[in-house]
Amino acid sequence: MSNTVVKGITASLLAFLLLVVSGSPIVHAATAQEGDEGDRVLAIQLRLIDLGYNIPKATGEFDERTTRAVLTYQKQARLNQTGVVDEITWHFLMDYDKGGNYGKQEVARLLNIALRFGGVPYVWGGATPVGFDCSGFVQYVFGQIGVNLPRTADVQYELGRKVMKADLQPGDLVFFETYEPGASHDGIYVGDDQFVAANSGTGVAVTALSDPYWSSRYLGARRLF
Repeated sequence: MSNTVVKGITASLLAFLLLVVSGSPIVHAATAQEGDEGDRVLAIQLRLIDLGYNIPKATGEFDERTTRAVLTYQKQARLNQTGVVDEITWHFLMDYDKGGNYGKQEVARLLNIALRFGGVPYVWGGATPVGFDCSGFVQYVFGQIGVNLPRTADVQYELGRKVMKADLQPGDLVFFETYEPGASHDGIYVGDDQFVAANSGTGVAVTALSDPYWSSRYLGARRLF
């Protein structure tokens, strides 16, 4: 199947409809990899075909050609090249309204959830509303919109796309080098030079990136969707 219209439905929209009809969740995506089969794999293949990747036809079976197509997509999208459609790859691949309502709605949900926890105390190793550390807070908030992230800031720093500081958008993850080399603290950018994070001194709070403490320790940012 190519990017043609079948009774007025493009291949990418057909992929979306397959998931709706099958009852598969749109936001939360289980990992799909070589050897898997079913509607989710079919949707992935249809989307890859729609984007011009070299898959002869959508069969619903995650075969070697599908793996190669996913690897090529991940390379071009500057994602981790695993050949596995993890949750981050899924969000990039299946974003039917890039930069439009779908993305904005997801970011709005994310920030609304994050800001609810203002004042929750900082707890080392905490990953629940009883108490959060920085990466536990990020993991928990993203989990509420169906995106399962790794537990620690250094591993979270490997996800998604690198974003320049001047190009930050709400929902991006911002990282800092604090008590050890590399990414040892992170938070969620909310816009207007502000980010929300679980900090050891304040608990969950909104802080300015331009604050001297944070600006001197800023490491980088990643965009997950």
